[in-house]
Amino acid sequence: MQQVQVQQLTIKQTQTGYWSVQRGTVHLAGAMTRKGAEAERDLLRSLSSRRVRRAARRRHTLTARP
Repeated sequence: MQQVQVQQLTIKQTQTGYWSVQRGTVHLAGAMTRKGAEAERDLLRSLSSRRVRRAARRRHTLTARP
């Protein structure tokens, strides 16, 4: 099984005061408040972990055929 190194999601404030959720230099989401950006980050984390679980389950069902 191949394991991919995933960069951490970070929250940064732009010069205009907007809060940005980033993975490396890529902007993924944002909000007007830090609390809003933290909620966006939490949502992205939960969606990411869900995608990983679904992919693992799919691999398991594909290899478990009779």
